[in-house]
Amino acid sequence: MDVEYEVSSWDLTKRLLGYMKPFLPTFFGIVITAFGRHGVFALLSPLLVMLIIDYIVVPVPGKSHWFLEYLKGLTGVTDQVGLLILLCSLIVLLAIIRGVFHVIHITLRASLSQNILRVMRRDFYYSLIHKSFSYLDQVMSGQIISRMTSDMGAIDLFYSETVREIFRHGMQFFFTLYVLYIIDPGLAVVCSIPLPFVFLSTRLYSGRISGYLAKAKNQFGELNSVLVEGIVAHKLIKSYGQGEAFVDRFEVENRGYVETSLKASAIQSLYRPSAVATYAVGVALVIYYGGQKVIAGQLTIGEMILFGTYFDQLVGPMRMFARLIMFYQDAIASARRVFEVIDIGEDVPEAPNAVELSRLEGEVSFEGVSFSYQTSDEVLNDVSLKVSPGESVALMGFVGSGKTTLAELVPRFYDVTAGRVTVDGYDVREVGLRSLRSQIGIVLQDVYVFSDTIRNNIAFGRPEASHEEVVRVAEAAQIHDFITSLPNGYDTVVGERGLTLSGGQRQRVTIARTLLTDPSILILDDSTSNVDAETEVLIRKAIDALREGRTALIITQRASTCKAADRVVVMDGGRIAAVGVHDELMGSSLIYRRLIESQSLELEGDD
Repeated sequence: MDVEYEVSSWDLTKRLLGYMKPFLPTFFGIVITAFGRHGVFALLSPLLVMLIIDYIVVPVPGKSHWFLEYLKGLTGVTDQVGLLILLCSLIVLLAIIRGVFHVIHITLRASLSQNILRVMRRDFYYSLIHKSFSYLDQVMSGQIISRMTSDMGAIDLFYSETVREIFRHGMQFFFTLYVLYIIDPGLAVVCSIPLPFVFLSTRLYSGRISGYLAKAKNQFGELNSVLVEGIVAHKLIKSYGQGEAFVDRFEVENRGYVETSLKASAIQSLYRPSAVATYAVGVALVIYYGGQKVIAGQLTIGEMILFGTYFDQLVGPMRMFARLIMFYQDAIASARRVFEVIDIGEDVPEAPNAVELSRLEGEVSFEGVSFSYQTSDEVLNDVSLKVSPGESVALMGFVGSGKTTLAELVPRFYDVTAGRVTVDGYDVREVGLRSLRSQIGIVLQDVYVFSDTIRNNIAFGRPEASHEEVVRVAEAAQIHDFITSLPNGYDTVVGERGLTLSGGQRQRVTIARTLLTDPSILILDDSTSNVDAETEVLIRKAIDALREGRTALIITQRASTCKAADRVVVMDGGRIAAVGVHDELMGSSLIYRRLIESQSLELEGDD
């Protein structure tokens, strides 16, 4: 992913918040229940304790409180024991209410974050499916998976913690300060003195620990990579006697991970005592200042205890605000990585008024075509070639000559950098991608079979196809007899990437899949070098059935394929070096003769 992705943190924040719009009612419910879950009990129960101390246990002579008078009028209870029971019952009731809020809050919070991530994962996967081939050629699947998993986890914290907690703790913080200010403004200021130090110490701790935790996370990933390689490549490691080397490599990664984890633990061990000390200083200030006021008769014992309890309600939000900054920064870093995948590398653009193709005749024309990948020199240079409907053209050339790239320009996997490619006279850039690609069948050497039934694999391009149609194309592709020999026939589920099938069987399933879509133009990789003679015969019969009546561009290195083709196009260095039939080119093209001879083919045996 070498493309620069320049997006400001504010734009990323707005985009993350934009995902919340469909779920705003749920979010408001979360904020309310969060305050009810934490704030109501934490804020109101200390007030009730203050009333119990100042007006019941150690009553202030000649002093009353409006809430107690209200309770007396509402319940008729006037004795101290009865009022004590009432206030204690209210504390229990607050705890019950808190429990109800807790259940609702957890349910809503899970619903919000999971639904937002569901939409984001959908957008991520949709964009991935519609990526250009040039983009996917440059990225590693591990990078994509990392962004879908670990980065999504950091974004989850943004919704489940950062956005929610900033509202909840904000309300709790300012409500607490307001109550303290009403009771005693001077003591409220004293309570506020340690708070900046609490925030800064937590912020410094979070900043330092996050770097080590991120490093440890990466090192643990490397440790896992070595572990997986040791399992997957076990035979290879044993064969080359590299067991000790891999053990040493594992130990290096293992030690690095442990060292980083120990540094993180050391920072954690230093932070906890400093945090306790800062908290203790704050409590001491409150007790000292409040104690003097109690002695002077300016403050009650209950009010001083309330200040001590509420001081804790101020420290908690301050620490959380510092941690939320770290959560926010991690979420923005992860959002940048996720949105980079979503925004960059879209498929070749659809023309504004794209022509929807009807059934093609199959004429293909390359007119002065040049092409280069983003990170390479020119792969094709001024290539001109016309292929008539129903004609079979073999594309021959050494590795890197441009033959595969030339064929992949027809379904517009890439856009030319100069010239144009046409089908039936239509520039492929001006037609609908779906209507174009649906009429081009592609069978390459690296075929892909899904982890699904054989029937569904064959019907992948036409899921609505009948069983009879599937059987017909399977017979034409020389794979029907094998399928029927399986215990579950066409309902047999193949393993991941079709690994329970041989290479030749996968190729014939792919040919059957292509036959079912009835394309007008074919792009074939005719490589059969990795199969036995019997399988090669079956594949050739399947390819012959596939080619019948269709225009075919066949990427090949085999003399037998070149001899069967209507024409052979010899590619060299991104240009067309020669065009003709096999016998002519053997005498007129040195490159073609070298290509044939390099394959060590027995040309006489192909006659």
